[in-house]
Amino acid sequence: MRCLWAASWRSLRRKTLHSSTSSSSPSSSSLSSNLKLLGPNLPDVWMVPGPSSSAFRSQSSAANGQTANVINGKSIARAIRAEIANEICRMKETIVKSPGLAIVLVGGRRDSRTFIRVKLKACEEVGITTYVEEFPEECTEDEVLRVVSRLNNNPSVNGIIVQLPLPQHVDEERIVNFVSPEKDVDGFHPLNMGNLAMKGREPLFIPCAPKGCIELLLRSGVEIMGKRAVVVGRSKIVGLPTSLLLQLAKTGSCCSGYGDQSSSGSWR
Repeated sequence: MRCLWAASWRSLRRKTLHSSTSSSSPSSSSLSSNLKLLGPNLPDVWMVPGPSSSAFRSQSSAANGQTANVINGKSIARAIRAEIANEICRMKETIVKSPGLAIVLVGGRRDSRTFIRVKLKACEEVGITTYVEEFPEECTEDEVLRVVSRLNNNPSVNGIIVQLPLPQHVDEERIVNFVSPEKDVDGFHPLNMGNLAMKGREPLFIPCAPKGCIELLLRSGVEIMGKRAVVVGRSKIVGLPTSLLLQLAKTGSCCSGYGDQSSSGSWR
């Protein structure tokens, strides 16, 4: 969810910062500070925010005496949502606008509808305006492209999600690549993925699952830089971008797992 801020704040930050600098009130100063936390912010993403979170607890293994740490993701998620809700509230007070997220759904897959319900509920909790564009399974590729084009040009829409997978007769790559890179909150556009892979570049968006993993580690007080890391799987949704993020963190070594996918399903 936090990735949605990159586009929203890029389009609105200039006006907001102007309002903040023209006022000396504490709330304006706080808003300016909060703006720095939004979006990918890669130069600072590896900084541990503070001491280990209370969501981080240890468990000992009776087999070898080693200690494993269990992260309570739910408590961290609640904290992040509270922070985002507060940021949006400040945004509304300052510039009377809130971020807008559009979701494109093609077909009636039960799992896709479940994912969308979760996203809509999360957006409602923090104050994000949502738009849902639904198509029947038999719709044409051009129909989807026309709607994506309209959303690209809609100033009220700051982020676009094309719910995957798409029906087989629709070219998934063509649809995903047609989304404006500045509204590609999934981070799947070649421009965003390419910038993530290149040293010294900063993508407009980072895929949410890999960024969520990094966020969990950092908020739990885990130092990432210099560590050895293994990513099991190399999909473009999770495995590949996670490996790229860890390489940016200068991990000692990082590799993606390979294996026989026929017996265990698709690797992520």
